[in-house]
Amino acid sequence: MSVWIFKCFLSEHGRDVIDEWYRGLSPRAQRKFDVILEYLRDTPHTQWSPHLVYPLADSDGIYEIRFKVRNVLYRPLGFFGPDRGEFTLLIPAREQGNDFVPRNAKALAEERKNIVLIDRRRAHECGF
Repeated sequence: MSVWIFKCFLSEHGRDVIDEWYRGLSPRAQRKFDVILEYLRDTPHTQWSPHLVYPLADSDGIYEIRFKVRNVLYRPLGFFGPDRGEFTLLIPAREQGNDFVPRNAKALAEERKNIVLIDRRRAHECGF
């Protein structure tokens, strides 16, 4: 049995923004992300490596999942919640020159977190 359920953010029109991003990744990047999520699903968060999951400074509980494929630094952002045992992926991002792409990724993640906390229907279990 998994320790964590990963949820994906849904746009106001019901589009799964994380799944759309995932499907656009190269097969190699998809495999790497799958392996990371599989590990995280079965590991208590107190044992999550800071090399894989890192809290963002000056944010309200937003974390980045870190992985690199062919010199691309992927940084999907999410938070613990909305319910116990859940981690919700909010926005796909990349790191480029110590900045996020898109530049407003952190602010958008915080906004989406608040949306999910108000309306839990705006996140559903990820399909990958």
